[in-house]
Amino acid sequence: MGIDYADISQTYDEHRSFSKHLVDKVAEFGGIQEGMKALDVGCGTGNLASQLLDMMNLDMIGVDISLSMLEVARGKSLEVICTDAANNRLPFCDSCFDIITATYVIHQISNLELLFSECYRVLRDGALVLLTSSHEQIENEHPVFKRFFPGAIDVDKARFPDIPVICEMLVTAGFHDIRQESVLGASILIDDEYLQKVKGKYVSTYRLLPQREFERGVAELETYIKNLSQPESTVWRGTLIYGRKKG
Repeated sequence: MGIDYADISQTYDEHRSFSKHLVDKVAEFGGIQEGMKALDVGCGTGNLASQLLDMMNLDMIGVDISLSMLEVARGKSLEVICTDAANNRLPFCDSCFDIITATYVIHQISNLELLFSECYRVLRDGALVLLTSSHEQIENEHPVFKRFFPGAIDVDKARFPDIPVICEMLVTAGFHDIRQESVLGASILIDDEYLQKVKGKYVSTYRLLPQREFERGVAELETYIKNLSQPESTVWRGTLIYGRKKG
């Protein structure tokens, strides 16, 4: 089952965003500094790239396969290029970027070996920073998957490479100084607003579940929220991964 990003792009920014804390952490973890030439792979609507630009003066380019997502990103004054990073070479010359970010995109990439090799090629003395979820985080730290959408766990474990696999691929591609860190993604209230986001399938995983299973989970979640005396607070965590190319 495919995911219609033309449809998602219309409401993506309403439901998916990066907190200032997370953007600051990505910048700190990757050593992103003023004046760097930066590439955001799988930039989508430009949520991360636009905030990094607001924080510091970067020469930033975003790439994505979805024209509809890129149209939204262009509206944020981002320079963007449409390309299939999963199957093609990146449309840039060798050694031209100081930093590359790829946040919650590598699970969409069919040929990670090619992508990591291409990221290594287009970096000069610089780093690749990934944000993803470990299999442990998918199983235990998603706000509602385990309780209301248990089938989503297997869906995401099948499409998200686990952290040791990613690190091994980075080493094979030539990266050094590999490190990883668990990071707070967001604080989340399980309330009516959150329920509406789930109903809108704000996480792509929901679009991969059988419709009957999705509807059953939504009904159970809705009943649970109605019975709460006050909204339940929880957190979502992800994993940052760093690899460096030494020029």
